[in-house]
Amino acid sequence: MTVLTRSALLMVPVNIAYGVVNDILSYPEFLPGCNNVELLAGQDASSAEVVRARVTAGAKGMTYSFVTSNTCVENERIAMTLDEGPFEVLDGNWFFKALSDEGCRIDLSLEFVAQGVLARLLSPMAGSVADRMVEAFTQRIQDVGDAYAHQPQG
Repeated sequence: MTVLTRSALLMVPVNIAYGVVNDILSYPEFLPGCNNVELLAGQDASSAEVVRARVTAGAKGMTYSFVTSNTCVENERIAMTLDEGPFEVLDGNWFFKALSDEGCRIDLSLEFVAQGVLARLLSPMAGSVADRMVEAFTQRIQDVGDAYAHQPQG
């Protein structure tokens, strides 16, 4: 089993960071290798407690789809479990911790066992894929936080 953990400190409110990670329909806009997301359960990912989605991702000329169920605790945690796809195991947790009104820490823990060709593709580059993924989320969170900070308040 491959276990990956990554953390980031961000100068944005925790609700902004949580909102970006929970906005799974926007993943194809900023997440490398994410081609499409289809919401299967939970009409509005921002308000649903459990969201079920099909993610289509591609790398090195291969395309894979998998379905996850995401259990959400607003501004605290998003737990992802695999329902179907080319993994024997795929479990992940995002944790969100407010450090102040204007800053937070996010932590990602991801465990997976891939099958077949995907295992040979992912194994040698799993760490760099996790780094790129967290970098993409961090950049998106900062961009959304900057846009929010520049909106007229009141």
